[in-house]
Amino acid sequence: MERLALTKKQKIVLDFIKGYMQERKQSPYIREIQQACGIVSYKSAVDKLLALEKKGYIKRLLNKHRGIKIA
Repeated sequence: MERLALTKKQKIVLDFIKGYMQERKQSPYIREIQQACGIVSYKSAVDKLLALEKKGYIKRLLNKHRGIKIA
């Protein structure tokens, strides 16, 4: 399956998640993603994660605080 292209902000978020997980062996909180990537609102950070999931780059585990997996 071919993955869809990422926007600049989505790439920043994905790179942050990958680096965070490599360094700390767990996924970041959404607030950490928001702050580290310079995203203004929590909802915008969630929207970026939903777009990454829809495009097949990550998998989110619902009802988990650190529920992000790299696909």
